[in-house]
Amino acid sequence: MAKLHRAVLSTSVIMALTILGDSLLYPIFPLYAEQLGVPLVLAGLVLSINRWVRLYSNYLAAKVYSSRSVYVPVLLASMGATLSTAFYAFPVGIVGFLLARMLWGVCFSFFRMGSYLVVLQTSQPVLGWALGLSQAILRLGSAFTALVGGYLIDLMGYHWTMLLMALLSGFAIPLSLLLKRQLSAESVGLSEAAETVQTQVTARGQALSRGFCYAAAFITHLVANGLVSSSLALLLRETIGNGISVGSLTLGIATISGFVFSSHWLSAIVLSAWSGGLSDTYGRQVPFVAVTALQGSLLLLLVQASRPVVCIVSAILFFVSANMQKVFLDAALGDTTDTDNRRIVTARYNSLQDLGAALGPLIGYGLGALSGFNTVYNLGALVLLSTAAVPLLNQFWLRGRSVRP
Repeated sequence: MAKLHRAVLSTSVIMALTILGDSLLYPIFPLYAEQLGVPLVLAGLVLSINRWVRLYSNYLAAKVYSSRSVYVPVLLASMGATLSTAFYAFPVGIVGFLLARMLWGVCFSFFRMGSYLVVLQTSQPVLGWALGLSQAILRLGSAFTALVGGYLIDLMGYHWTMLLMALLSGFAIPLSLLLKRQLSAESVGLSEAAETVQTQVTARGQALSRGFCYAAAFITHLVANGLVSSSLALLLRETIGNGISVGSLTLGIATISGFVFSSHWLSAIVLSAWSGGLSDTYGRQVPFVAVTALQGSLLLLLVQASRPVVCIVSAILFFVSANMQKVFLDAALGDTTDTDNRRIVTARYNSLQDLGAALGPLIGYGLGALSGFNTVYNLGALVLLSTAAVPLLNQFWLRGRSVRP
């Protein structure tokens, strides 16, 4: 296997460090919002504004990276992410929190695109594996806060725990300084050389088109990261009730929901690199179609399940398949880029992901209020199954045209 460039590891660890504050804020902020000067009714706005900002900042990142190397923007973004996390520790009110979250959104745009560009420019022969490994390292940061963040708050308090997260994020700054050396002399010509590498994916015709990657990015994030992530706890409560008994132990719905959602981060850590390697070997199309069809089927099963254990296992496997799906799709998009267009292509792709994730809760809760979440989840499953069918139908259509006289 080709050697992974050191800069890929550096950018991945930088992202894992800087995402600590963001990952801790989601489950904790609603509990402390009013103490921090934010009306509870506006907590959702605070938590979502960073996604809306990225619809613009993704293109800003593309413009900046078109004229500058990865090093300087990532360094500045590391400083900004550390500052925004430090702001979370104080009662700065609604305006302060909105500004801090907007700053984080801009920084994340630069981190995400910078990391993606580094992988594309340095690790093209093992693109899927490198992207999967990068995602796994990133999710180590999220998993760390999920596992110990609540305990630290109970031990130290919200203020000191968030300052500790800011301190840990600050270690990304000296790590960012290493990128200048890592991407200097030894990296010259790597991006051009990568264009001449034809992977097994392209050679065997198992690629996905750029247009399909755009559409699939929006759809998969709309359903998984938007609709399901924001409403699954409610569906679990409808199906399971307030808890279940396992022998002499009673598990409450909050504990069950936390366990299910932790599988989202843990499966990304365990399976992302393996998933990327799978797509390098067997192509992007077959793994993506298989896992998306599985995801849609699991969503149907999740709605129809009457036994709590089936519902819980279906939800866990849904998140596992979502992580694998993201790696396959990220790698498929990378196959369609070159040195001239990869920045703007990546910006569009990232923005469609963010738009889907931001619209998912709005559409889901809106339709859920009218017809119930069972109907919404059934529609989401149908959309995923239809998405999985498109590459197969396209392949059959192309074969039909090729055999015509």
